[in-house]
Amino acid sequence: MSVIGLKKANCKNCYKCLKVCPVKSIRVVNEQAQIIDDDCLLCGTCLANCPQNAKTLTSSLDQVKEMLASGEKVAVSLAPSFLGSFSLEKPGQMAAALKKLGFCAVSETAQGAAYVTAQYHDLMVENKMKNIITTCCPSINRLIELYHPEVVEYMAPVVSPMIASARLIKQALGKGVKVVFVGPCIAKIDEAADIRHDTDVDAVLTFEDIEQWFREEGIVPGQCEDASFLNASSKILRMYPVTSGILESLKARGDCNNYRMITVDGIQECIALFSSMAKGELDHCFVEVNACKGGCVNGPAKTKGEETRFRAALDVENYAREDAGDYPAVDEEIPMGKRFFDRSRHEKLPDEDTIRSILAKIGKESPEQELNCGACGYNSCREKAIAVYLNKAELTMCVPYMKERAESLSNYVLSETPNITIMVDDEMNIIEFNKAAEECFKISRREALEKGLFELIDSSDFQFVLETKQPITNKKVHYKEYGITTEQSIIYIDKQNIVMGIFKDITKEEREQENLYDLRVETMEMAQKVIDKQMVAAQQIASLLGETTAETKVTLTKLKNMIVFDGDE
Repeated sequence: MSVIGLKKANCKNCYKCLKVCPVKSIRVVNEQAQIIDDDCLLCGTCLANCPQNAKTLTSSLDQVKEMLASGEKVAVSLAPSFLGSFSLEKPGQMAAALKKLGFCAVSETAQGAAYVTAQYHDLMVENKMKNIITTCCPSINRLIELYHPEVVEYMAPVVSPMIASARLIKQALGKGVKVVFVGPCIAKIDEAADIRHDTDVDAVLTFEDIEQWFREEGIVPGQCEDASFLNASSKILRMYPVTSGILESLKARGDCNNYRMITVDGIQECIALFSSMAKGELDHCFVEVNACKGGCVNGPAKTKGEETRFRAALDVENYAREDAGDYPAVDEEIPMGKRFFDRSRHEKLPDEDTIRSILAKIGKESPEQELNCGACGYNSCREKAIAVYLNKAELTMCVPYMKERAESLSNYVLSETPNITIMVDDEMNIIEFNKAAEECFKISRREALEKGLFELIDSSDFQFVLETKQPITNKKVHYKEYGITTEQSIIYIDKQNIVMGIFKDITKEEREQENLYDLRVETMEMAQKVIDKQMVAAQQIASLLGETTAETKVTLTKLKNMIVFDGDE
């Protein structure tokens, strides 16, 4: 199941989640970081470190509300770290607040811890395991099964306090009761769904879920009356969520058969521990492991109150040490065993030639060009190349390469464009001067960068754009001293507070226009002369035609009269 999701609109291609993920269980597709569910430890590190809140967390809040609305009998197993997330005068106020939400009973998960501790103690007494690793933290359990199967043999074959507590609740209230675990750990969501015990815990809510629900219902836990927990246990078992809490409970249990006790917090530290164990460097050690530094009290889904993790740990520890009481008896008929397996995936890795060909695509032709800067989120360029081969990463994730490529392209465009390009700062100092500008103004770029714009041309238009932030477009300007005419567009660049001018040299076009105009004038003058001559000729022809026509008319009239009147005379 997908516990951590993604808000695509918020994912800004920063690779922060990939940088902090201890096992790189993130795939980048189309510049979007997606959790690889089967590889994820559910440590919540990406959730805590995403600067854009692009990661989302699965919530069963609606499911639990539906359980209660349907009239089902629902009880809570409450993680003892609640004291570090909620402001309370008395711990029982939390039980009262939860009952106001509709839960029939609230049990402390610490009761289940009593059974887990008893199982751990039995393993130590039996003395059959070379080393024993606690299995209360589901993130570390996944880390071992998926990535360090060489130490699976050292995992204590015991369920976590959450599973133990759920079984105890169902024994006390009947198998028909629904059990909801409430705590600060998101890996518990996956643990509850584990087929090895997926009928014990019916839903998991985080402290953030509960805090939201309290706000919706107007419930303030610190203002509630004190109420009792179901099956209260020895308070020493409430030490589980803080560093060395499990070891403290074991010491209270009795003889630990000379096992040397170690506490290791943090995933990277645990990875180092497992490597040491695999090399045979540890012997007869009982190791308490936690994914979260400082223990579960610092889980990723704790409420974001003002208290620091140190204060939260002290609150839990003080509560646990008050009136510790006797270690409770356990019912040995309730099963607490769990088997762990090698669940690692053996992916086919690329050969050296394939790695080198991938690196070559991002300009890394030799090992000397591998910066290993970590900007992409991977520890080395080779590691990133392998991720590309496995379809977990994209070539474009190489920030130095993309920056160099962008700069190269922009420099090429700026250099090779035929248009004159000049950039100035807010004091009208030249900060960019391309090749076309050098040719036009007969000055080198190096020399130009040492000058103010006003030393080369009139800078009033640039000053206007800087002050008004309004562009000037397609303005024709003639520079008589340089013998050129330009069509200028000047714009303001807000982010850099600079002004850029792009000048198109239209000198040739202007000259052609002038020549065309002169030709038109000359042609018009010649046409006028021809017209004048033609008018004179026409007038002369008309005059001649007029005289000839008159004489012809007279002659023909006479001839006609002779014919008509010939017989009468």
